[in-house]
Amino acid sequence: MNLSYPDYVITPAKCKFVSLSHTEIRTRLILKANLNIEYHNNLLFILMNPSKANRFFSDRTVNKLAHISYFDLRSLCIGSFSVVNVFPFCRSNSSELHDTLDETINVSKRFYYRQLTLNLREIYSSIDAADYVFLGTGGIPANIQDKEEYDFMIKTIHSYVETLKGQALLGKGENNETFLKDGKYSYHLCPNGNPQTINRARFFKLRAGKFVEESKIEYQLFY
Repeated sequence: MNLSYPDYVITPAKCKFVSLSHTEIRTRLILKANLNIEYHNNLLFILMNPSKANRFFSDRTVNKLAHISYFDLRSLCIGSFSVVNVFPFCRSNSSELHDTLDETINVSKRFYYRQLTLNLREIYSSIDAADYVFLGTGGIPANIQDKEEYDFMIKTIHSYVETLKGQALLGKGENNETFLKDGKYSYHLCPNGNPQTINRARFFKLRAGKFVEESKIEYQLFY
């Protein structure tokens, strides 16, 4: 079921999709939407993988990101938000991402690795263009076959953030003792509260690949 964007999001949004011929496999490299507000800062979210959102229709995750940008982080003067992902392959249920990755590799390794390369370029340029970055990649899913590749992707993204911005927002839920999953990953921004609702965010510096607390100021996330 397609969801509408909130009325404070200006549509159509901007998207970059690529499809693999004669299959249902497709990638979304970036989604960007302007907010109906007199601010100009861009907030970049880096998540696990894209779902259904496109130029005209949203999904639960993107609507959550819109709410965070427009309401919860109002003090940062966000006028637009963008979304990129560790893996650009579209899958509504992120717990089934491994199936999409395996299918794509089996159909066309060339397409698979070409999209990963293009995706990293898009992530780099998006971080460079953003005013703030919110990391919500989650850790490495247990059912992912190539965990070394997944870890490499996240470490590469962290290195981009460290080099270009030096800091990022991290989120946590009530059941998390810290803002880091397994001491090194950001928590996944799940829209349905599974496994939990991320309801707080805080800035952290990145130094030599490690997160260092930047501020005691916490932002409450209510969506």
